[in-house]
Amino acid sequence: MALGQDVKFTASAPIAVANGDRFRLVYEVNAEGENFKHGDLEGFSVLSGPNLSTSSSVQIINGKMSQSVSYSYVFILQATREGKFSLPAATITVDGKEYTSNSPKIEVAKARQGQQNQNNSANGQNGQISDQDLFVRVIVPDQEVFQGEHVQATVKIYTRVNLVGFENTKFPAFNGFWSEDLDLPNQISIQREVYNGEVFNVGVLKSSILFPQRSGDLVIEPAELGCVVRVKTRRRSNSPFDDFFGTSSVELKKTVSSPKVTVKVKSLPLNTRPSTFNGAVGKLKMTTTIDKLEATSNDPITLKVNVAGNGTLKFLEPPKIEFPADFEVYDPKVQNNLSTTSSGVSGTKTFEYLMIPRHHGDYSIPPIKFSYFNPETKKYETDQSEEFKIHVVKGENDEVAELSTPGTTRENVKMIGSDIRYIKTNDFELQKEDTYLFGSTVFNTVYIVSSSLFLLAFVFIKQKRKQESDITLVKNKKAGKMAKKRLKQAELFLKEEKKDPFYKELLNAMWGYIGDKLNMPLSELTKDNVKERLQAREVGEELIEKFIAFMNDCEFAQFSPSGGSGAMDKDYNQAIDLISELEGNIKGKVAARV
Repeated sequence: MALGQDVKFTASAPIAVANGDRFRLVYEVNAEGENFKHGDLEGFSVLSGPNLSTSSSVQIINGKMSQSVSYSYVFILQATREGKFSLPAATITVDGKEYTSNSPKIEVAKARQGQQNQNNSANGQNGQISDQDLFVRVIVPDQEVFQGEHVQATVKIYTRVNLVGFENTKFPAFNGFWSEDLDLPNQISIQREVYNGEVFNVGVLKSSILFPQRSGDLVIEPAELGCVVRVKTRRRSNSPFDDFFGTSSVELKKTVSSPKVTVKVKSLPLNTRPSTFNGAVGKLKMTTTIDKLEATSNDPITLKVNVAGNGTLKFLEPPKIEFPADFEVYDPKVQNNLSTTSSGVSGTKTFEYLMIPRHHGDYSIPPIKFSYFNPETKKYETDQSEEFKIHVVKGENDEVAELSTPGTTRENVKMIGSDIRYIKTNDFELQKEDTYLFGSTVFNTVYIVSSSLFLLAFVFIKQKRKQESDITLVKNKKAGKMAKKRLKQAELFLKEEKKDPFYKELLNAMWGYIGDKLNMPLSELTKDNVKERLQAREVGEELIEKFIAFMNDCEFAQFSPSGGSGAMDKDYNQAIDLISELEGNIKGKVAARV
């Protein structure tokens, strides 16, 4: 059975047990072997083993049948003392070749006082569940980072009781951070872990990658969970059958909340900051490519700037490039190939520039510089490309003039070669020699009209530029349009009946709209702050409460197991109605203020 496949020999065991607990240590190989040997199991009592068991599976793919067999050597062990241990690796011989397994690690915690079922029974009688048996934590391994450096926040539930469900879950909003959730299985996976020297059943409820957007102490608010626990109770009766039939189970509810977590965010150094730094943080690398260095005028040239690594790639702005003045350059096409894992956001981001040289000649693009802050070295680092020298050959539609003699234009070039002017033979009017256009009625009329038009155009352009420079006003005017664009993505998820991404996009659209409308940065977007700003703009209390309630419902629906396409459709329509109501109530007050 080892022919045609790689031999895999692995060992597995729980990562945590309590002192005195029994557990299984399994060595598994996917081929028949012989001469199985294992190391010393010091610190554990061997209750049985190794016991050999065999399992097989058959697969039929495209009419072809394949069979696999695995062989397991199983030990039943009992922990005899506390501490951290590495269980021994084992060896086995398959087809004359010896293979060695891995060495699993295990932590043995102190034994609990009393038995778990006794605690369950007591809890059921008292109607209470101890805070030491059920609690939630928000775990942030790195609580001191630089601005822009990623940090992982994980919400975990710890239990030693029979937890059967949740109600009214509320996860932290991560104010002051840009966050992205990691993909987790729909079914919560429970594993045993040691915390404060005791063993708990632990499940990961939510895990997010956070990027601090400002320096200072950022507080992660508590996570709140409504937990449903099933406990056993014993009937109070003198019947002799109570020992067999006198127990039943009831469900108790307990609300748990995690402590606040403070992350200290350090500012990036100012004294060593290079002029080419535009906010990139991480371990990054820039490379540049150009498709050709010799071209014909009016033929396109493609320049690509690629930034790869791990860091703030999603927020990366295009680098500053000095293009030749005779090149027509289009806005870059941005391509993202990024993935978010527990290690942060990694991958590549590419800026693709399309350039069209309009004239022939020799041109150059100076070296492109890209600076970023590396949290590992705590220094700014700069990547620099080579200088691109481009030779442009004259094409059919080259816009360069035929002659470059000073003072010549296209119009007077046409007269070269015509040294004799023909005498006019048609009717024409003679004009007195001392009569001039300057000072005449026609001249004065044209002068006044053109001057007036120039002044009007100047005032109009100045006013328009002033409005465009007012970022607050521009954001305010475009808030509704931007919200509609964001809602399009939510509509796609609605049609596909993808609940979690639908509510995520819906919340992003609403927060983005209210942030643009009220000119509030992402770090200040909390419900309390938004409520205060709306009240300052004299928006009605009923509409404000309606908005806050809608955001709460969407946050709850995002993590609630219930709900379907009907509820999603209702929330989508309500979001559109809310934006319309807010647009009508806020717009006039902002205009009056401006």
